[in-house]
Amino acid sequence: MNIVITGASRGIGAEFVRRYLDIGATVHAVSRNTDRLAPVARENKNLKLHAIDLESERGPAELAKALGGATIDLLINNAGIYLDHDSDFSHLSPEKIRKSFEVNTLLPMRATAALLPQLIAAKGTVANISSLMGSVSDNSSGGAYAYRMSKAALNMFTKSFSVDYPKLKTVALHPGWVKTDMGGENATTTVEESVKGLMKIIAELKATKSGHFYDFEGDELHW
Repeated sequence: MNIVITGASRGIGAEFVRRYLDIGATVHAVSRNTDRLAPVARENKNLKLHAIDLESERGPAELAKALGGATIDLLINNAGIYLDHDSDFSHLSPEKIRKSFEVNTLLPMRATAALLPQLIAAKGTVANISSLMGSVSDNSSGGAYAYRMSKAALNMFTKSFSVDYPKLKTVALHPGWVKTDMGGENATTTVEESVKGLMKIIAELKATKSGHFYDFEGDELHW
């Protein structure tokens, strides 16, 4: 089983790497800096490190070339940023909005497009790590414009892609409020709990449920 994980050097991404290696998968870990994973790669030859900046113009193509045409059973678009924790409408930052869309929306789309032939060859799965904060119907607290809008756009990409490529399985996943650098110390879910649940959803995903939105506990979420 060949798996590609973006944003793989820490937090949720690093836990995905660890757990998929534990079940014998070949894991392609993608991050701008893979130094944190180097000791793991020395011990486990199933871990392939790709120090690639996917935000760059050539990044996705470089990744596709590095994979050498290998079929991809699972692409986890995990890379993401949250830049506007404390912002409100009166303090909007166009730069933060642009950056959020670049990383949270365009990067997953471009990575998926670059790897599409390998995904199709394997009839693979695309798992987009989204957020409940990207749900329009669940938004009762406002704020966080850049993050909310970019994750809502990622959700729409997930849905449209599932319609356009019905032979692939596609899913948007909310990992919970996770104790990572992004989630902070007050978060209620451990990385281990989150990733264990997300992996179960991915493993059990049926074609009839492609294009849906789930949290890490397996509950379907409203867009």
